[in-house]
Amino acid sequence: MAGFAAAAEMPGLKVGDDAPDFTLTSGTGEEVTLSVVLEDGPAVLVFVRSADWCPYCRRQLQDLEANRAMLEAAGAQLIAFSYDDAETQAKAVAKLGLSYPLLADPESQTIEAYGILNQEARGKSLGVPHPAIFVVDAAGKVRAKLMEADYRDRPSSAAIQEALEVLN
Repeated sequence: MAGFAAAAEMPGLKVGDDAPDFTLTSGTGEEVTLSVVLEDGPAVLVFVRSADWCPYCRRQLQDLEANRAMLEAAGAQLIAFSYDDAETQAKAVAKLGLSYPLLADPESQTIEAYGILNQEARGKSLGVPHPAIFVVDAAGKVRAKLMEADYRDRPSSAAIQEALEVLN
């Protein structure tokens, strides 16, 4: 996509929508189900293109790790996703030193359910999402959505923390 003219034109779920439930495998081999996660409170769902070949995604994942405690102190659980398979996710978790779940969505079903599948992607990037962050409350409603027009730009951890204020 050449860029988004306004937030309303950005792909994906809108604030107020129900977040689709999912069960996916993490890079450490555990199954993670959104409805179970939400039993413990809200979640920050971070969709990245690839933890394997995308340098912007790897940088974002590392920034999230560095700021994980701050985000969790704001009351939310951090979960990241990409279309990579579980084996690739496991390597990324080890290489990047991630302590939060990095979920594998190799068929892009969850990516598609959240409405952020990049329809223009081709080749090895077929199935990637538009990078997006959804703040989901304990009731499963999208309370905030953060996206940038350019896939190379990502919302900062401070912006995520600010978005978490909608939960209070």
